[in-house]
Amino acid sequence: MQTTFRVSEDWGNGLVGFVTVENGDDKVLTQWDLTIDTTFDIETIWGVDIVQREGNRYTLAPKSWNASLEPGDVAKFGFVGRNATAKRHQLVVIPDSMAYGSTPLADSLEQVQAPIESVDFDVAGQWGHAFVGDLSFTYNGIAPIDSWELQFESSFPILRAWHGEIISQSGNVYTIRNTRWNGTLLPGDTITIRVKAAGTFVDPPTNYVFNGDFVVNVPGEPIILDLPQEPELPTIPEIVEPVEQPADESDADDLPVEPPVVEPSSPEEPIAEEPVMEDPAVEESPVEEPVAEQPPIEEPVAEQPSVEKPVVEPPTVEAPVIEEPPAEAPVAEQPSPGQPALEQPVVEKPVTEQPSLENPVVELSPEKSAPVASGTEGSLYGEALQKSLLFYEAQRSGALPKDNRIAWRSDSALNDGADVGVDLTGGYYDAGDHVKFGLPMASSLTLLSWGAIEYRAGYQTSGQYDELQAAIKWGTDYLLKAHISDGQTTQALYGQVGDPNTDHAYWGPPEDLAIARPAYKIDVENPGSDLAAETAAALASASIVFRDTNPAYADELLANAKQLYAFADTYRGRYSDSIPQARKYYDSWSGYTDELAWGAAWLYQATREQQYLEQAQQNYRNLGVDWTHNWDDKSYGTGVLLAQITDEHLYRSEVETWLNHWVSGSVSTTEGGLAWLDQWGSLRYSANTALLAGIYSDTVNSAQGQYDDFSRSQIDYILGDNPAQRSYVAGIGNNFPEYIHHRAASGTNDIHDTAPNQYVLYGALVGGPTSFNDFSYIDNRNDFLGNEVALDFNAGFTGAIARLYNQHGGELLSDDALIALSTIGLSEIA
Repeated sequence: MQTTFRVSEDWGNGLVGFVTVENGDDKVLTQWDLTIDTTFDIETIWGVDIVQREGNRYTLAPKSWNASLEPGDVAKFGFVGRNATAKRHQLVVIPDSMAYGSTPLADSLEQVQAPIESVDFDVAGQWGHAFVGDLSFTYNGIAPIDSWELQFESSFPILRAWHGEIISQSGNVYTIRNTRWNGTLLPGDTITIRVKAAGTFVDPPTNYVFNGDFVVNVPGEPIILDLPQEPELPTIPEIVEPVEQPADESDADDLPVEPPVVEPSSPEEPIAEEPVMEDPAVEESPVEEPVAEQPPIEEPVAEQPSVEKPVVEPPTVEAPVIEEPPAEAPVAEQPSPGQPALEQPVVEKPVTEQPSLENPVVELSPEKSAPVASGTEGSLYGEALQKSLLFYEAQRSGALPKDNRIAWRSDSALNDGADVGVDLTGGYYDAGDHVKFGLPMASSLTLLSWGAIEYRAGYQTSGQYDELQAAIKWGTDYLLKAHISDGQTTQALYGQVGDPNTDHAYWGPPEDLAIARPAYKIDVENPGSDLAAETAAALASASIVFRDTNPAYADELLANAKQLYAFADTYRGRYSDSIPQARKYYDSWSGYTDELAWGAAWLYQATREQQYLEQAQQNYRNLGVDWTHNWDDKSYGTGVLLAQITDEHLYRSEVETWLNHWVSGSVSTTEGGLAWLDQWGSLRYSANTALLAGIYSDTVNSAQGQYDDFSRSQIDYILGDNPAQRSYVAGIGNNFPEYIHHRAASGTNDIHDTAPNQYVLYGALVGGPTSFNDFSYIDNRNDFLGNEVALDFNAGFTGAIARLYNQHGGELLSDDALIALSTIGLSEIA
């Protein structure tokens, strides 16, 4: 009899583990038991019974249904372990302890997977040409399982799923499998999968099959929540571009020339008030549940229907501005002349199946090589780097310094924190709005610092290192204010200033904003491990940047980072549960384990203290290939850091499998070469992956130059080397965005104003193509999906540009010319 042990979930002092027992004999085992030694206490166990315990030595006996094993058969059991006494969890089978009886080979009973009895489908919200719905089922098997798949026929196209992965689509038949965190099901566990679908809901899915078993008893009518309907999108005409347009698979062929008006909700995965799935092993287990999807940046401005949990809950405010769609779906108002039509996003190709995470380091085949940049945008690297840092100056909040280079910006939000008696002035406005969201701000600062650490030479030779340090310090000064400490330990951390509902109801510059700006915090009773650990990462990485130029400041940053990380690790929870006002915009979809690993990795980089490396490795999660580093999910960046630090095969293999997925075109890649991941802020994902691919290529493994080629190709695409012949960075190239969704730069109090923005938001990277199509981007102020900007959009982009400038150089503007730029309006640019 052979046994194997694996850890499914690991949170340092506890775990969820599984043991497989295999009959390697040629006889049927009629009974078996075994004795094990562990480095933890077994708190809950299933699949076997504990018949004796002495300390951490357990004697286990099978259940009646798995006691008999034919040759080659396996039995599995699982458990929850607590109070671990070793950094690496160990389970050792005591030699000669496996007792079992056997009989000659004979007919054996086939163990049947118990099917689920029914699947419920509830419509959670609908608007225009899209809706969201929840598929729910309860697992009633007699034994736990560690993976599942649900297949069904759907009368409507499914665009994406949360709490499940779409792994195949054939016509109207979809297969969804578990994510990496909710595969383990105990008898009685319930799973809810949220889907976004196109069209209008008519009939629920049918013909469900769960793990190969047909689900017979499916309930009848679905529940449809009583939700006010948004106006339907007008049919959208085909856009004529100056170059040949690839075939568009959408069914929108006749669109009006005017744009539907849409106001943002936030540029990431959008569903508000997403219910949190319970840990499958034990309800109170600290294993938090990550989701691979990403949420939002900005949300609307007026008259938005309000929906009860668990649906999208847009604000209801009186304002003469925009209506916001639930989550990421664009919603049309009356067309307004003067701006080009906004094309409805479409999904062009089905999700590809994710390869096994246990693949070895993968070599790219000649047939699937990285896209190669043309090099025609190389002369723009210097100017793009300079202007990207100008964008961060345009986002500043608080009392601006005397050397402020943005003439149309001045002091704003000088009373932030007054409601709680704390000075919370300063920091950065998040996107096209005026809320200060702590999680995306901190994660953006961490990426900026990483770029500074890796490509300092590029910043210095371009004359931008001082400007970069100023950009980082403007943010870290604010984070230090937001950190409430007694000098030794964290007492609280303010994670948000501003109520998004009232903020988004206002269209105009922050200098004229005259509304209450409440502050929201996490503390011991209301934890936020993700926010605190990301803030620790931002301060720790910044301490490296300032170590040789301002050592006293570096020491202050590092001391605060250590306190924050200890707080994050001790008081665990998702910040968006403690600050629900952030949930519709920056919900912690991935949970907090990724930030605990990320924060520890950066503290190790700043201190070289072994304890932090061990914490990073303990909290590290296996990488999926179908997403990338972003403000929410830090597992990809952590993988690169751990590969740099340790050079271990585990991290190299996972990072290279992930990068190869992007480089080879397995991620949807447009004909023009853009690796396109998601309709909301698509270029931010490409830029982040470009930065990490470049760092990995330069410090760990270049993959024969293919990671470098990929990195440069994505940045060159952004700068204008694309079939649409347009730049996606404001003020760069001859054909850049003029109607950016940004309150201050618009220069108007009317989002529907048909004139271009009054001010050029130099260096700002817009969201980009909103579908898998090089021509899907529309320069429209109302399009928050493709034409908003945000702190995190530019964070990876700035570092990637510094890398390319260091390699290839590029033309630079003088300091005087940069300052003069902010006084020039769009109408004055030749």
